[in-house]
Amino acid sequence: MVKRALVAAALCLVACQGKDDAANGSAEKTKRDAAKPDTAMVAEDAAREPEGSAALGPGSAAKPDEPAEPIPDPGKTIDDLGGVPAWQAVVDRAQYLARRGQSGVVFGTLGAPIEVADPTTDGGLVATPYTWLVDDTEGNGALAIRVMLGKRDVKEGQRVALAGAWVLDETLHYYWKVDQVTPLPPAPPTDLKEPPSLPGHTIVDGGFPPGGHMIKFAKDGEAVIFTVVGKPPAVDGDGWQVASELGDPVFALLNLPGERPSFGAQDFRTPDERWHLKRGQQYWVRIGKIRRGKDPTKPANINARTAPVHIK
Repeated sequence: MVKRALVAAALCLVACQGKDDAANGSAEKTKRDAAKPDTAMVAEDAAREPEGSAALGPGSAAKPDEPAEPIPDPGKTIDDLGGVPAWQAVVDRAQYLARRGQSGVVFGTLGAPIEVADPTTDGGLVATPYTWLVDDTEGNGALAIRVMLGKRDVKEGQRVALAGAWVLDETLHYYWKVDQVTPLPPAPPTDLKEPPSLPGHTIVDGGFPPGGHMIKFAKDGEAVIFTVVGKPPAVDGDGWQVASELGDPVFALLNLPGERPSFGAQDFRTPDERWHLKRGQQYWVRIGKIRRGKDPTKPANINARTAPVHIK
């Protein structure tokens, strides 16, 4: 009996000490919490939040993540349509003739409606059913094709892909008869310094370009001044024979924008779709790279990036 009484007394003492320790511990925690700055309390509460949860203010509601709006890829759209740049459809016209039952898709930036001289007035203009589609991949605006849009609601400056085919009109000019229009994002900006050229192989008169050099002193990417010293190229892509002055040896074979041979020599280009330079006349263009072969005595090969400007 005595032993049982001693054991009971010992258990009671241990239990009382446990309650006191718990009470003291709770009091200590309360003091520590009170001493903590607000930011520490917020951090500790956040650490206890379930994974993936967020602290929300009064009246807030959790919102699921919304997927970002996809950015259209014009290159993929053009590839999916099988599109080619506007001027490439001229070079390869034999593949897109409506009279053969052929068709395709061209892309570019819409220019202005085309007007022509009115034979019934002195210097007046008359509207045509055509609009310029400017090739925005080369030529700085000079390469453009006639397109017949009909009553479709598309505006000047809009980049589009146009399904259709080539048709020859009564004036012996080709135009692209449009069957379907697909809008495209704007064309990427160009690195050229010159303002866009007039569409349609128009050669304007002007002075010497700022910072331009005679072609025999030129470097890649510069504005160069040249004189035509030979006959026009027999085939597109042969290049114009040019030098700094008439009487100088040929310095380079210069290809102007859009001048390249057609596949299989099936060339359906009309006279107004070619450049017309005169021997002995001086012009300037901005060029790309100057390519020279292993023989330094032979002319270099140069591609122009802008339309020729006639120097008066």
